[in-house]
Amino acid sequence: MNLYRLELKRVCKTRMTAILLAIALVLAVVMAYLPVTFIGWTELDASGNEVSYTGLKAIRKRQEQQVSGTITPDVMQEALEAYQRVYRQYDASSINDIPVEVFYKELARYQPLVNNAKEAFADPKTGMAPGVMGLTAEDMQNFYSQLPKRLESVIWLEQDGKSGYEQAQAIAQKKFDAVQKPFTYSFGVSSDAMDYQTLLSLLLTLLCAVIAAPVFASDAQTGAQDIQLCTKNGGLRLAAAKLAAAFSITGAAYLLCGVVWILVTNTLFGWESTQTSVQWLFSVTSLLPYTVGQMEWVMLVANFLIFFAEVAFVLMASVWAKNNLTALSVALISVVAPLIVYMVVPGSFGEWLSTLIPAGGIGLSNALLYKMISFDFLYAGGHAFFQADVLLASAPIKIVLLVGLAEKIIGKPLIKKVRRSYRLPDGAVLEVNHVDEGLPTAFWYAEVEYPTVEAALSWQPDACGLAAYLNDEVTNQPGQSMGAYWAQTRG
Repeated sequence: MNLYRLELKRVCKTRMTAILLAIALVLAVVMAYLPVTFIGWTELDASGNEVSYTGLKAIRKRQEQQVSGTITPDVMQEALEAYQRVYRQYDASSINDIPVEVFYKELARYQPLVNNAKEAFADPKTGMAPGVMGLTAEDMQNFYSQLPKRLESVIWLEQDGKSGYEQAQAIAQKKFDAVQKPFTYSFGVSSDAMDYQTLLSLLLTLLCAVIAAPVFASDAQTGAQDIQLCTKNGGLRLAAAKLAAAFSITGAAYLLCGVVWILVTNTLFGWESTQTSVQWLFSVTSLLPYTVGQMEWVMLVANFLIFFAEVAFVLMASVWAKNNLTALSVALISVVAPLIVYMVVPGSFGEWLSTLIPAGGIGLSNALLYKMISFDFLYAGGHAFFQADVLLASAPIKIVLLVGLAEKIIGKPLIKKVRRSYRLPDGAVLEVNHVDEGLPTAFWYAEVEYPTVEAALSWQPDACGLAAYLNDEVTNQPGQSMGAYWAQTRG
């Protein structure tokens, strides 16, 4: 426990760590606020002039006007009838033919409902959505019964021809059966906001990778490792303390910033909107059985698992690296590796690889959120696997394997020393060490410590009658440190 506290203090007190943690906290607030700036609303004042609002005021104006609550078939029908009435009044063929002030006054409140209705009744072969005038009141009454049919056509459009396609269909339908219907809706938290939660996850992973990279590598770079490897607690116990400290700091930073984002986002957009079904934000056939509020916490926990796997990889790289620059380079490359693989490596192999590497699910277009709301499946041996499920299931396995590998690298048998000390005529102490006694690599070395470099350089073994024993000076010679010996004998 003492080792853990010392390592925790050592990492926390560095200026770089403090700066990065402060940046992370600021990013959480900024990522929560930016989506607010995208919200707009226009209305007519008492004089008939257009007045436009943005940001928080636009959110409050829209919340006053928009439909909210349980979206029943009757509400869907009401929305369609309002649209069709205005379309006929202005002989419109699209929303662009409607005057702006009319749209905001009469139709804006119904827009999410009508758009989702159009998606539900899209052509099953082409995916093309019908126009507003192509929908009927009967369609609105059958909105929820239409959704499984729409899901079937989406899976067919995206997955047909792949070995295991039928299994993908079954998985998707089973997941969608668990979605609560009818949906609920309240204007507020947007899909843009969820995008920014994903972006925040990526940025936090990058920052924490920078914090974790030097945990072991800095000791190798400064030479402290040479001493640690020969101490009683310098092997596995110290490694465990370093791992625990690194996980504690980065994990706490990630969770704190994630919670701050959720609290700030929901405060800005309104907590009522957290009861909205996620289907209204992304797709009416989304397979997620959550409200927006539930989704925020699910994404925090799910991304945290992947984040932990990436931190475990970075720590393993830090053990392997011999300096901070190498460790940092590997850490940063590993964070963006899934996106690079996703974009560069084609076919099923690329999809599996981008999923299974440590940071799989952390990114932009390949992020876990988009895998959860889309219909991406992985195929192997004629079987289909929902990619989001694979990302989540593999994360704990990655953590265990990577932490185990790091400990295996460090947890080699300690270097054993038998030390004897002798007082020299000048008062200095000669320390004679027998290293790894009984092993084929065993050797002897001696050292004398002096208060200054000048005093050390002026000392001569023959002055004490030890010239025959101390005739091979290896100070500062490459390959003669205990760290080098550890690498040679412990791998």
